[in-house]
Amino acid sequence: MCMYWRSRGICRRDFASRQTMPGNVFVRRFPMQITMNNRNNQEYEKMMDDLIQNVFGFSFRPWFERELWDERYESYSVIENGVMLANVCIFKTDMIVSGSAVRAHQFGAVATRKSERGRGLSRLLLEYVLGKYPDTPAYLAANPSVTDFYPKLGFRQIQTYRPQIAVEINNTDIPVKLSPDAETVAEMLTLRGAYSKVLDALNAGAIQVFHMILEHEDSIYELSECGALVVAEQEGGRLFIADVISRTPLSFADICRELPFSGVSSVEFGFCPDWLGIACEWVPVNMEERPYFVHGTWNLPAKFRFPAMSET
Repeated sequence: MCMYWRSRGICRRDFASRQTMPGNVFVRRFPMQITMNNRNNQEYEKMMDDLIQNVFGFSFRPWFERELWDERYESYSVIENGVMLANVCIFKTDMIVSGSAVRAHQFGAVATRKSERGRGLSRLLLEYVLGKYPDTPAYLAANPSVTDFYPKLGFRQIQTYRPQIAVEINNTDIPVKLSPDAETVAEMLTLRGAYSKVLDALNAGAIQVFHMILEHEDSIYELSECGALVVAEQEGGRLFIADVISRTPLSFADICRELPFSGVSSVEFGFCPDWLGIACEWVPVNMEERPYFVHGTWNLPAKFRFPAMSET
């Protein structure tokens, strides 16, 4: 594989166990060659996108094109003959957990090409990353079909919740929608605060843009009086508020007055809404349909939700 990289002028230095490359890409023998990338690198992105499409059926390309990949998002992969066979990513997230600051790693994009399954490649990558960061707590949202896999690596399945509230919203305001690429969106993501004392993520702007462009492109609303952005979608009488982006804490009552929705009887939040000044109902998530796992030491509250817009 080193010859593959050398043939493209990428390999700069050669050690017995490591070859570094531009864009913070390196190859490490452990015992199979493992490649790491933690910033925009077009050749690496092309291989990773091909793998993601092969496994999950969608493309990372819209996110790659916005050049948001930085050192906080690390991809570890096995590459042979220019083809990425397996991948594991971590996002280095600064969090508030039970009122305390925590650096945690969120695992995502755990993928093995269909033709390569059974070789233990995902396990190889996960064991390598966990060994590289042995003292950092980690978490992930798993595919329901592989819940037996993660406990073998020391992960523990946990109960998560959906915070919701019964409320009537019947507003006739004309919605002010924004594109994920609007300057206002970029500015608000930079200036937003993390206000929940239950659980929140502080530095996940790049991941939040990922969700905006791939899931909520037509669901970003500007609330001018509140000075906030809301990512929300209505289905029947249920309103799902994926995120509220603001520079200062707000009250839910103020947000309700500006939400451009009608016929709403209940609201589900994609985050912990304690900072909005409401007492919500915490509904247990079906652990078989939406399994979450943690690794390492956590001081998790009794009831919480990982922010949906910060999930990788």
